[in-house]
Amino acid sequence: MTVVSEILLRPDIGRVVTVLCDAGHARKIGGVTLIEDIRAVPHAGHGQVGVCTGRSSDEINPDLLDVAVRFAAGANVAALALVGLPLDRPLPLTVSRLTERYGLSLLAVARGTDLARLVIAIEQEIALGPMRVIPRAATALAALDRAEPGPDPIGELAALAGRELGRAVSVAPGPDGDGVPVTVSGTVPARLHCAPAGDASDTVVRLVLHRAASLAGHAIERARRTSEGPAASRAALLAELLLSAPEDAGPLLARTRRAGFVVDGWHTVIHIELDNLDGLTGGETARHELTVEARRLALQSALNDGAGWQRADAGSALTLVRTEHAEPTAAQPKAVARTASAVLARLKEQFTGLRLYCGVGGSYQGLEGLQTSATEARAGSAAARTARHQDRPLAFRDLGFRRVLLQWYAMNSSRVVVDRLLAPLDELGPRRRDEALRTLQAFFDHPGSPREAAAALRVHRNTVANRVQRLLDLLDVDGDNAEHRLLLQLACRVAAQPSPRRH
Repeated sequence: MTVVSEILLRPDIGRVVTVLCDAGHARKIGGVTLIEDIRAVPHAGHGQVGVCTGRSSDEINPDLLDVAVRFAAGANVAALALVGLPLDRPLPLTVSRLTERYGLSLLAVARGTDLARLVIAIEQEIALGPMRVIPRAATALAALDRAEPGPDPIGELAALAGRELGRAVSVAPGPDGDGVPVTVSGTVPARLHCAPAGDASDTVVRLVLHRAASLAGHAIERARRTSEGPAASRAALLAELLLSAPEDAGPLLARTRRAGFVVDGWHTVIHIELDNLDGLTGGETARHELTVEARRLALQSALNDGAGWQRADAGSALTLVRTEHAEPTAAQPKAVARTASAVLARLKEQFTGLRLYCGVGGSYQGLEGLQTSATEARAGSAAARTARHQDRPLAFRDLGFRRVLLQWYAMNSSRVVVDRLLAPLDELGPRRRDEALRTLQAFFDHPGSPREAAAALRVHRNTVANRVQRLLDLLDVDGDNAEHRLLLQLACRVAAQPSPRRH
């Protein structure tokens, strides 16, 4: 059976009724009666809602409220509604005590209310019981479809759904927990939750929440596309500029300058590789959406940590560029490192399980400086991957001798040569491949001394000689050719641990 408080949750009732006293809100009611004479209200077996007409309400002035409450209580009225009760003054103490004693709610109905519609609405609420949520849901769905949310689509649509359903709808941030997920570009920034009533109405309410969540997600995506259109265009231009040859960059430079990028400034690049996208996403579309969202979050986090950052969109990696008009101070590398750490932390918070390898380049001026910093940042991320330096920025300037090697390896042409040269080792399997690389490394680290190479590997020196010769034959390398030996030694150094292409 319905209680008074549930009836008042219906939006069209709640809009015209003000609660002055809620002492009867928990009482069950079986009907509604229109009261034309408070002294002649028929007694009901179950509690009832009594709605006074305008004329009878006018006869019950504030001085006679206590009398009206006694008559209503005698007729088993659980809630007494009067038209035009003053809302700007508290109830008389005697009236408050009587309502508490009899367990009766006192309601004020706004003047001009269509009482026939009000009584019918109350009767419908009583008759429908738990299924009263169905017409509310229909109203809620229509209101949601008409809504044009502002800057907070999730909060605004949740509040709208709650008002129309007559039930509190809350927003819980983050992807975990109960409730209906709001999905934006493959991620779940929040969930909508409504406390269950424990009856069939819960299913209807959940359908409304799913609609609200879907509309909120689409609204956020539309807003992002609108706001990020110019940013995406600049990001694509900047990515193209990073890869262009300086002698061919004339027209591209002009377009990039028109887009607002200060080409002649001092540039510092952060390069972040998203290592295990395939394991976190269910297909190419989801992979793309995750990458797009990661780029947006990375730039947002960088801008929160300091001005002057832009992004370059190329492939699945994230590239951020900081540009300054004047030469950076000595404190700038630490500031960039803090920004890189903040970006990585934000991405890890949003995408649980994502592996990140981050490199930070130096600060250089002009187009050539921009490309140099980008090359260093890519080399830094390659070094981070090789060293399993995960989820932490690695500055290129801290790499020592290896930065020369990695800068050479970061060039596309060098990478192709190394990968092709070492490709036959893949056929040996992971364990034997690693053994082969260790053998060649020891051989090159102890030139002219098979004994020392054998000691480093803890095998017989004849074993080293035999292994090296078999590997030279497998790789089609002339051991007597100094250039072949140098290239193989460089390749072994950059591939001594798992290389970027093998993760």
